[in-house]
Amino acid sequence: MKKFLITILLFSSLCAYAQIQYVFNENLIKSTFDSIQIYKNKNEKLVLANVIHHRKNENDFLFCNYEKPKDDLHAKLLYAILNYNDSYKLIKEKEFLTGVVIRNNKLKDTIFSRVTEYIYRKNTISKNYYSSENKLQNKVFQINDEKGRKKEIINIFYSNNDIVVNDIKKYDWLLNGNGYNYESEQFTFPRQKFVGTYLLDEQGNILSMKGNLQIEGEKEVEIVDLYNLPKQQKELDEKGNVVKIFEIKDGNKKLIEERKFFYTHK
Repeated sequence: MKKFLITILLFSSLCAYAQIQYVFNENLIKSTFDSIQIYKNKNEKLVLANVIHHRKNENDFLFCNYEKPKDDLHAKLLYAILNYNDSYKLIKEKEFLTGVVIRNNKLKDTIFSRVTEYIYRKNTISKNYYSSENKLQNKVFQINDEKGRKKEIINIFYSNNDIVVNDIKKYDWLLNGNGYNYESEQFTFPRQKFVGTYLLDEQGNILSMKGNLQIEGEKEVEIVDLYNLPKQQKELDEKGNVVKIFEIKDGNKKLIEERKFFYTHK
């Protein structure tokens, strides 16, 4: 039961991590903006979701979140501090969240923190995730190819005295670069393996996917466009930063996100 609860907490915290990561890239970190306001479409209205302050003298960003979590299992991100180095790469994140944590074998609603450290070595990126008590919870190794694209990702969980390889993902890029053959194997319950192919558009969005999923004890099933993902289109400014994201589905184009950049000097 305790391991199951830890898995839930890691998952909710990783969702907060993803909430931040989709915004940041090397181009954005190099940018001279002072702040960004991010608006997202909620019930056909653009609502302020995040504000990012660029604290240039400290080589960091302050990411403030105003979005609500999807449900009670997801921790709510309050704010985060992201540090970067002179090569414009993120080296550390400290997130402050509110949600449930395990204290004395009981779930309690509280504010807690989570630290992520990045280590770069040639074509490998290591991401270490630490709890509020500075205990290593999760480690991810990402191996890139010569073009900087994901080649293999190994995800390891740490719990008490246990070290568990949770899953391994492999990417074999197609020669034309418009997709990859993908293999994902999960070693924790429920053990499962997926082998398939993803095709991408010129902006890296998934156009289609097809593959076979084998869950331990179940029959292998063929999967085609399981998520039925709508297509996305990004609009860039003159600096190459994303300022608008559109969703395209059934021939209709809908603005789902807008980013407003503020500069002291452009």
